Amino acid sequence: MKSEQGVTLIEVLVAIVLLAFGLIGIAAMQTAAISNNVLSGEYMQAATLAENMAERMRGNRDGVINGNYLTPAGAMGNPPVNCYASTCTSANQAAWDLAVWYASVSGTTALGNVPAGPAANLPGAMVSVTCPATCDRDAVRMITVYWDGDRNGATGTGCNAGTATDLRCFRLPFVP
Repeated sequence: MKSEQGVTLIEVLVAIVLLAFGLIGIAAMQTAAISNNVLSGEYMQAATLAENMAERMRGNRDGVINGNYLTPAGAMGNPPVNCYASTCTSANQAAWDLAVWYASVSGTTALGNVPAGPAANLPGAMVSVTCPATCDRDAVRMITVYWDGDRNGATGTGCNAGTATDLRCFRLPFVP
């Protein structure tokens, strides 16, 4: 009886098919890792932007207590005074802080009193500062950064990542 020598063609084909499935699995994992890395970077940018507004609010406690920082998502007006170049009241400082913050989140330079500066890389970004309940002097203010993390044209501000129409968001509570 002859001893077996070499590898048959069927064994080689089976090995190639198994290797192909393994490589497809590795490629899928790599794609998911890159996607999650991008999303993680966006959350990091949103957290940095929210903390930036919290620091601005800490510097203007009277503006916070008087409700001058409260703004709904996407609503931003041009501040009446350039507080970088002029002395401002607490209300004007709040309007200035919100406009500078909005410009850095959205990348807009359409606000006349706000100088152009670096902008975040968050698609469809909006910001808001709200009170979850009654807004008295000691109430928690919620600083929120919204963005279209799925890049599907979402506009909802419900912050439900499982809903295709809702923007992703990062919320930072602020106590005056």
